[in-house]
Formats: sequence, structure tokens, C-alpha cells
Amino acid sequence: MVHIYFIALLLSHIIIIKTLKNKILNKKFSQVFKMKVIMAPISILLSLLIIKVIELPLDEAGLTLGNISAGFKSIMYIGLPLAIISSSLIFLAPKKELDELKYGNQSDIWTFIYVWVLVGPVEEILYRGFVQGTLSNLVEGKIFYISYATIIASLIFVLAHITNVYSNNESWESFLGMIPTRFIAALVLGFSFQISKSLIYPIIIHNLIDGFNLSVLTYRKQKLKNEDEKIPKEEL
Repeated sequence: MVHIYFIALLLSHIIIIKTLKNKILNKKFSQVFKMKVIMAPISILLSLLIIKVIELPLDEAGLTLGNISAGFKSIMYIGLPLAIISSSLIFLAPKKELDELKYGNQSDIWTFIYVWVLVGPVEEILYRGFVQGTLSNLVEGKIFYISYATIIASLIFVLAHITNVYSNNESWESFLGMIPTRFIAALVLGFSFQISKSLIYPIIIHNLIDGFNLSVLTYRKQKLKNEDEKIPKEEL
């Protein structure tokens, strides 16, 4: 029964936020990241509400300082290197693949605020705090050092990004192609939460990964655009 309750609450969160985003985007805001910034507090409050509804203790949801030493080690030894490596790989991606991504086409204060500040709290309170925190009470066992709860929560996190396809922010090809990297990132975030027992550290890692990736993606897209605009002039 708890499993059904858990799934119902998670789906309710996703559906409510998706519906509100569509209404706000269609009626008031033309900028995607401006809409995301506006929606962030609502998403966070809704995540906290379902944590309360399912009666998950705040410490199990990661709303604590946790193990500070383990948390900072996860940032320095796993999170920061992953952010640097993943963003560096964007320079190797073919132009066609980058063109299929809707992200990185604009650079403004709303983009900066969301990816460097808000994306971590928005997604980590839901997927690590609520999802992984709840699964830790429902699923036992681990593979090496990674718990089954961390692995399952990571899979749910990856699959939830399918909404990007229906929002026309990604193609099916892009979504499928990013499954391995998203899963690795989710495992890192989940493991940070698992060993630190706090959301603080996965939030920081999440902001670093998305911040570095989107900043580099925006830079590369702008550079490619400038190169395309220069070609006709050079031919003349």
C-alpha cells in the first residue's frame, strides 16, 4: 500500500508542476528559464508537502546538515570532477547533436539564476529527499557501496526527464542518447545523499553539473553561430 501511495504522490507532483508550467508558459512568460524560476518555489513547496504527507522524517528526507565530512568529500572527489568532465565533452559533440537541443540558445539572468542556484533544490528535494528517502525505508540491500534505493531513485530521475521530449526541449534521439550520462550523474547525486544523509551536498553537485554544462553549451552554440554568420562574408 505504501508503494502505491508513494507512486501516486510522485506522479501527482509531476503532473501538477507540468500543468502549471504549461499554463504559465502559454499565458504569461515567453522565456523558458524565467518560467522555471517562477515555478521553483512552488515545486519546492509541493515536494516538502508530499514529504509531510507520506510522513517521512525530516532527517531521512535529508533536511539536515548530515555528515559534513562525507558530504564535502563527495563534492570534491566525485561531483566537481564529473561537472568538469561532462561539460568538457560538450566541445566534442557534433554540431547536429547540439542543434537538436533547445537548451543553450539564450543567455540571460533567468538562465543563470535557475541553473546555478535553483535547479539543485528543485530536483534534489523531490528525487533525493522524497523519492530516495522513501525508498530507503522500502528497499534494502546494496550493490558494492551503492544501495538499491539509490539505484532505483536514479532510474526514476532519468525516466522523469522524458517530459523534456513532450515539452519539445529534446528529441527522442537526444533523450535516449543522454540516458547513460544522466544515470551516472544521478548515481553520483544519490550516492552523495546516501553517505552524507543530507540534501545540501547533492544540491551543490547538481548546481555545478547543470551550471557548467549549460554555460559551456551556451558558449559553444554561440561560437558555432558566429562561425556560421562569418562564412558568407568570407566568401564575398
